[in-house]
Amino acid sequence: MNRSHNCKPHTAGFMLIEIALVIVVLAIILGPILHLLAGQQQKNQTTHELSSKQRIAEAVEGFILATGRLPCPALQAGGQESRTGDACTRAEGWLPNATLSTWGLSGNWKMAVATLESAGEPAQNTLVSTQPFEQLSPQQLAEIVMAPFTTNHSAGTGPLPAIHLCQSVAGQTLPTNTQPGCGAHTLLSATAVWVAYPVVTNSGTSDHSINQNRFQQFFIDPEQTTQNPVWISFERMNWLWMKRGALDPIAYSGESN
Repeated sequence: MNRSHNCKPHTAGFMLIEIALVIVVLAIILGPILHLLAGQQQKNQTTHELSSKQRIAEAVEGFILATGRLPCPALQAGGQESRTGDACTRAEGWLPNATLSTWGLSGNWKMAVATLESAGEPAQNTLVSTQPFEQLSPQQLAEIVMAPFTTNHSAGTGPLPAIHLCQSVAGQTLPTNTQPGCGAHTLLSATAVWVAYPVVTNSGTSDHSINQNRFQQFFIDPEQTTQNPVWISFERMNWLWMKRGALDPIAYSGESN
């Protein structure tokens, strides 16, 4: 009787060792598998985010081909574009998913459109108008949007009519969303006319705050490819106008027979 009683602690000890060995073996086996699953999940998320950007660009270009103008922001997420007469209600807001039929995107998106407000009439709201060349010729509009300088300001620092795209420089302060230009950052383009940017990532836990609620300039971060904005340039819009038949390529280039 005493022998059988004395064997119980040894049996319990062996069981604990066996359990520990099983746990170690499972950790060795499952570790690489979990790592691969996490990597695949991140890859799938990145693919979805890049696909969302492509879908947005294609939807906006299709909208321009169909209507001859840029879409306006929506007042709420997933809504229709908001317009007053032949102009946008506001220059910055939510991506109009209901108007563009861009459902199932990665996260929520906002957008901004170049209203050309700083150029004044008759250029103001031309790019969102159903009749963009009613008062201006294509050449005149191009000169207004693509003018490299404004009074007392060099390129990338002044209140140019279109939206600035800037490459962020580490350690430099960002200009406020009410200041024109790139500030101390690198100007990439001064002729963007429509920009969309992600508000919340697919995980829903963080946002890319560098571009939140901007409408005059947007920043490209080389380290955040999926979180960078998608845009339409004035040059691209002109190509779409030509494809739509709204521009005569020969007349636009200034050539004549």
